[in-house]
Amino acid sequence: MRTKRTQGIICLLIVLAITVVFSVLSFAQGIELFVKKLTTTLPEYLFKSIGTKTFSVQYVKLFEDDESKGYILKAWVFQPLSTQQANTSFKIRAVSFDGKKEYTEEIAGIRDKNYIRLPLILVILPAKYTLYVNSQVVEQPKPTTGGEISVPIYGDKESANIKILVRTQAGYRVISEGEEVSKDDIVLLQVIAGTFPTGGYQIELNEPDIVYPVGKNPGKITVTGTFYKPGPGDMVTQAFTTPTKTIELGKFPSGMYEVIVDIKNLGEFRAVFSVK
Repeated sequence: MRTKRTQGIICLLIVLAITVVFSVLSFAQGIELFVKKLTTTLPEYLFKSIGTKTFSVQYVKLFEDDESKGYILKAWVFQPLSTQQANTSFKIRAVSFDGKKEYTEEIAGIRDKNYIRLPLILVILPAKYTLYVNSQVVEQPKPTTGGEISVPIYGDKESANIKILVRTQAGYRVISEGEEVSKDDIVLLQVIAGTFPTGGYQIELNEPDIVYPVGKNPGKITVTGTFYKPGPGDMVTQAFTTPTKTIELGKFPSGMYEVIVDIKNLGEFRAVFSVK
């Protein structure tokens, strides 16, 4: 007997097969943004959710290759009947990485008591474009480069701290608190543990959790990790060392971002920067 979870997976596989066919046909015809309403019902546990208390997008990522990517998504806006506001339409937007190209499809929302709902839709767009529902980023394209990189130490070497950097033609530059950077800048995070009398100290960072700005709500970049110290009897370098870790965060859409770095055995650090 099939469980509900199994049935949901089967439904998703069927939709995925249809999606691949649509993707090939659409992009073969030069269509940059393909949007189609669906009558398929999928279990809620398949969806990821992003947004705020008054606006939420739920999505399932179907596929991504070098040329295109596909999603199934729906959304809702909290809009009490007492507001007497006209029904909301939803703009499905595909925006190029440099922000110079944008393709939009508008879909009328459906009133459901105190909510306006975007019905379930299939969306296919170029792989390097960013998908928005209104102003909500659904998923930011992965940077072409990233992860840990070798960068000189730019912060105070004596005590634990973090620095926000951007890549320049000459190397790297420290971003001061609240300073604006460009959407074309590649942003990096540098964590410095301080200076120690021996080797054997190490910083390990987890993948950043990035929430992009929505309306007046700032974005948030959260990075967690662990600071490891040498144990008794460990063979270590007998010289002063400054453990650091620098990771590339990538490019960001416009808005203000709060950076929160929480390193076990080292402490919590915060910084703010803006993207214009």
